[in-house]
Amino acid sequence: MDRFHSNNKVLLPLRGVAVLFTIIELGLTAYGVSYFDGTYSNGYYTYTSNVGALNFMLFNSLWSLLVLAYLLATLRFGRFSHPIASFVLLLVTALFWFAGFIALAVAVGPTCYGKHACETVAAAAAFGAFLWVIFLVDAIFAGMAAFGGGSRSTGQNFGQPMQTA
Repeated sequence: MDRFHSNNKVLLPLRGVAVLFTIIELGLTAYGVSYFDGTYSNGYYTYTSNVGALNFMLFNSLWSLLVLAYLLATLRFGRFSHPIASFVLLLVTALFWFAGFIALAVAVGPTCYGKHACETVAAAAAFGAFLWVIFLVDAIFAGMAAFGGGSRSTGQNFGQPMQTA
């Protein structure tokens, strides 16, 4: 078993929290998209401009669920895992979350003043920031597993003493 799968005590809870936060994020962004889609209700249009950052965050949630399904499956069935593929998927996902939560925070701005939909979108931006950190930490673990986590010249891992010939 490689080092990537020997970290199950860290990765399983981390990915469990990622699944929970991703489902919360999916609900928050789906509500925001449905609220700001410009539909006609109660005799007036709600908001006629859909925020593109919300659409991207909705995509991030769906993308993350697919990535997490793959990563959780590889924790159980290690033979289907490829450490570099896991690292790339996690790194791309972390990049998506970073871009999404920054764009959403800029779109919302600092002034909600008790508006329910605005506060929901602001919460989605906050959960996006948390998910960025989670996927970044997971990508660091995956990168250490994929590339040995140490010096290439000696082949030693971090925290292990160097062996002399």
